[in-house]
Amino acid sequence: MKIKELLAALVGLAAAVGAIYYFYEFVTFSEETGGHSLGWKALGLAAIAFVCGLIYFLGHVNQEEEIHITQ
Repeated sequence: MKIKELLAALVGLAAAVGAIYYFYEFVTFSEETGGHSLGWKALGLAAIAFVCGLIYFLGHVNQEEEIHITQ
């Protein structure tokens, strides 16, 4: 595994966990006049997680694995 893929996976997972946390805080926010910044944080972290997922999965495109056929 390349360092770029490892970094993208770690950052993407951390951003996904953060997005879930902030989305939960946004949904359960008790006051009617606030909480919008929590929604924006959740949306931003979800976008970061999505981009990191693209970097990770698109890094595997057009990479052929060698198949060794033994007799």
